[in-house]
Amino acid sequence: MLLPVPTCKTSSLPTGMMARAESTTLHRSLGAWSWVWLSALVIAAALQIGGLLLPFLRIAVFIKGGEDYSLLRSVSLLWEGGLYVLVLLIAGFSIVFPFVKILLLAWAWLGLPSGARRTHVLEWLGILGKWSMLDPLSVLILVLLATDQWAVSTTTYIGVYCFLTAIAMTMWLSIIASALDAREIREQAQQARRRQALARRAGSLGVVAILVLGLASALFIAAITQPFLKVNQFLLHDSAYGVGSIPTTMVHDKNWPLAVLSAIGLVAMPTLTLAAEIWAWIVPATPHVHRRRWRWIGWIREWCMLDVLALALGLFLMEGQGVIHVDVKVGLWMLVATAVMLWLSGWLGARAAMIGIRRMDEQA
Repeated sequence: MLLPVPTCKTSSLPTGMMARAESTTLHRSLGAWSWVWLSALVIAAALQIGGLLLPFLRIAVFIKGGEDYSLLRSVSLLWEGGLYVLVLLIAGFSIVFPFVKILLLAWAWLGLPSGARRTHVLEWLGILGKWSMLDPLSVLILVLLATDQWAVSTTTYIGVYCFLTAIAMTMWLSIIASALDAREIREQAQQARRRQALARRAGSLGVVAILVLGLASALFIAAITQPFLKVNQFLLHDSAYGVGSIPTTMVHDKNWPLAVLSAIGLVAMPTLTLAAEIWAWIVPATPHVHRRRWRWIGWIREWCMLDVLALALGLFLMEGQGVIHVDVKVGLWMLVATAVMLWLSGWLGARAAMIGIRRMDEQA
């Protein structure tokens, strides 16, 4: 979620502090602690390479036998099958972008001084970072559909866990960098101001954003209760799965990393995002606190994976039914609608919030 970078009156800061704020990189401002962050980034890069080269998944089908898949092999098979759009999506999000993100994070940390440029680089990395989870969520769908099936089975290998850990680490490192960057932004000195509810100051756009937020909340409740796919294949159980059943199915399968991923990214974080936005609209606060709230909401949104799951399901329906045939259920359309409305509520909400905050600043 891109928020306008707060500006300040230059007279509110001493000249030396202004020069330091303009020239300091995050690496220099943190001193020895910076090396902890950089070490974590190097570890994430190593894990990313491991996730690229090591096997991800083994799929065993009755009579046909089993076959191991790595990320590179999967992309190669898609290319051979002429599925070039899928190749671009998976290669772009799961192979190219993770390494680009690591390089840009290092650049933002070591080379960019505080200012709007560094802030926007970190914000865009945060917005795009979760899409690297496309391949782990594609694996999750296959594992989900093969659970408790005797004719089809899946086994996850260390490659998917390396990849999952690397992406999670870079997402956290991006949030840490954004938080430190926000702390270095020199906002106008905050004087005692009257607390106001943002919903009363955001105008007509705020009303629209709140209505969309209410619709997104209702759709999310429907999406987690309705199945999105049902297995429909000879020799397989006709099991149906929805967003809400994914974490419990992964726990039942004892696949703890995918259970954590689905519980956090598909249930907990969307719930927390919706609750936080409702709270941000109705609970009075000063302009400074309102800005801070929406910054936190943006960071929470980076972990909402419903839109990534919707894309992964679309990819499965395009090329995965050769393994397990499924029927599409109403929950899939609820999931897509929820992902769209959740994105729209954040996009509208951030802009309406800034209108309300500016009006509060002007009133003060």
